[in-house]
Amino acid sequence: MLTKQRQAEILALLKERGSITAQELKDHFGASESTIRRDLNYLHDTGALIKVFGGAVLPDTNVDRIHEDIMSEKKALHAEAKHQIGRYAASLIVPDDFVFIDAGSSTGCMIPFITEKSAKYVTNAVAHALALSEMGFKVTLIGGDLKYSTEAIIGNEAILQLQKYTFTKGFFGSNAISRSKGFTTPDPNEAAIKEVALRNSREPFVLCDDSKFGHISAVRFADFTAATIITNREPSINYQDAHNILIAK
Repeated sequence: MLTKQRQAEILALLKERGSITAQELKDHFGASESTIRRDLNYLHDTGALIKVFGGAVLPDTNVDRIHEDIMSEKKALHAEAKHQIGRYAASLIVPDDFVFIDAGSSTGCMIPFITEKSAKYVTNAVAHALALSEMGFKVTLIGGDLKYSTEAIIGNEAILQLQKYTFTKGFFGSNAISRSKGFTTPDPNEAAIKEVALRNSREPFVLCDDSKFGHISAVRFADFTAATIITNREPSINYQDAHNILIAK
């Protein structure tokens, strides 16, 4: 069988099954391990599939998270998972950390569990800043334009302020996570804030419940490997070999 024919059949099998192992492909074609490995490497490089440990999966290709819920709606979604994630994320803050906390319902679930008084906090979320202040923490709310639906501060002034900081840790929300497209969100203005703050964080964390995996929103703010992901349970086969995922306990 010609190489192109075999590769086309690999994609047909993958579309039928959703995932496939290298051993299954070897048995199906009667081919050597090196031949299958070369085929998977080539198809991975062209974006036709995603090579994972022991096989391959379909890439995430559909932009399916365009709508942005208002904050009150977001808080009600996957609330138990978000509290589990928030508790774990808060436990990572240590004395004298300089912490950025992104706007969002998942990051908001951190705040009741934060106990480290010697750390300093910066946020672009009005509600987060008020809650932290009421609890007696040192908190800076960055200036800029207020976006009503997500209660986030955005805009050029906010970006300029964030560019001056270097955070020891940053905690971010994301509307969607995909191996191929990374961390994405519907609004380019919010994406710009996340991108700058994440880049300026020595240890960036993205807080996402398991419903966010395998989806894509309109604007990417970081590559998949740019941050450690904190989630509530083991993700699907597409992500089981990823080394940047922490399961909140």
